[in-house]
Amino acid sequence: MATTSPNRVHPSTPVPSISDIRKCAEEILKLRPCLWQLKVVEALLKRDQDVLCIAGTGMGKTLTFWMPLLFRPDGIQIIVTPLNMLGKQNTSSIKAGIKAIAINSDTATPLSFQVSYVSTIVCRVMAYHTVPHRP
Repeated sequence: MATTSPNRVHPSTPVPSISDIRKCAEEILKLRPCLWQLKVVEALLKRDQDVLCIAGTGMGKTLTFWMPLLFRPDGIQIIVTPLNMLGKQNTSSIKAGIKAIAINSDTATPLSFQVSYVSTIVCRVMAYHTVPHRP
């Protein structure tokens, strides 16, 4: 299930159709996304609202993280995961030439932050300890 809320970011390029998103995912990722995944990606690509996607374990939420990057090669993505292992699995599973890194205590080196990555996957604990907090 995906819900949206207003966002002030305006799209700079046309939003691809559901069929275009499916075709691109099949050609590049070699996967056939479900309709709900395509709708989530379409909502993300519109960039006019925030998107919240709720789906069970193993339903394919991760695919909805990767597909928008196929249409926004200059985009940057940050994913916060509850476990280091999920970050490692996500970065190793992407095979579309998307440069990604899982930031954790082992990989949070100065060199990691000098290299340009399109997708950065951060463990929830690392995000909590490295991001300034508001009271």
